[in-house]
Amino acid sequence: MKKDRSNQKLTKADFEKFADYDTRFYGLFYTKTDNGIKVKIDIKRMKSTVGCTLSDKQIQIINQRRTHYFYPKKSEYEDYCCNMFADRIRDIQNYWEEHYKKLITYAKERIKKPKKIMPGNQMLLMQGIVEYDEAVMMSNWENYKNQYEYAEKCFAVVASLYASFIHQTASQIEAVTVLVLSKQNAMRDRFDRNTLYATAVGGDKKVDELPSFKYYDELYCLWNFIKHNSISTYEKLCSTYPELIYEDAEYKQGFPAFHIVKFSDELILELLCGCDSFFKEYCELVYKENYDEAQWNYGRYFLNMVKEQIELITNPIGLPWYI
Repeated sequence: MKKDRSNQKLTKADFEKFADYDTRFYGLFYTKTDNGIKVKIDIKRMKSTVGCTLSDKQIQIINQRRTHYFYPKKSEYEDYCCNMFADRIRDIQNYWEEHYKKLITYAKERIKKPKKIMPGNQMLLMQGIVEYDEAVMMSNWENYKNQYEYAEKCFAVVASLYASFIHQTASQIEAVTVLVLSKQNAMRDRFDRNTLYATAVGGDKKVDELPSFKYYDELYCLWNFIKHNSISTYEKLCSTYPELIYEDAEYKQGFPAFHIVKFSDELILELLCGCDSFFKEYCELVYKENYDEAQWNYGRYFLNMVKEQIELITNPIGLPWYI
């Protein structure tokens, strides 16, 4: 009968038999599988050879094992659903900070400001048809009208760009939601929010009871109003998040929604940060994932750590591979 060596404890002399470019020398054993890699680690050996610094929380989790070797909970970083959500939202936030916010400023600056009209610019004054006081009144009126039209153009351009970003954000968040639920075999070919809510059936609480659910729901209500421009979506937004609508605004069905919504940089960041928190709470509720632990408790994390040590030893000056 073949002897089971999966949990066989190796001595220091056993480890020294491996070459220093072999991960086993550092206490890490891995095999490739159809779903990634399977890793087991002799933590004591790795700490003494790699010099990795593990936090008290990491040590606490690692010490909960019942075997000599530590087996990371997942294989790859994206095996954690919370990481997939967090990465997508982080990408959206970076795009906002590095590109889109500047685009809004640039678009506003591209609108030509009206020149101030002076009484002397009035032809009727020059022709002696009107008095100077009348020319002043005519200039003031034209300046007021031009300034109003300029402000309206700026508002329409900026508001439409904000609305476009909200639409893009909600669409991307829904896309990653579909990706995660498909990966978890929680849906087939059709998605709505009830599909997401159903994944928490039998859990400790409902999805809409999570502390940060408000931000996810707010994004959806806003998105639906921008998309559909209907009385029903307007009334839903007004009844749930009235602070997003201008106080004296009157809405008629079919009127572009972005004209009466209070868009701002602060609103964008609030929605993104809030949705980030929501999905971390959701993944903890439904998939029992802790976001902090998901940043390190997977096989590739430890394998990369060992490979960096091997690279440091075998290529200390960092020469490219093709030399």
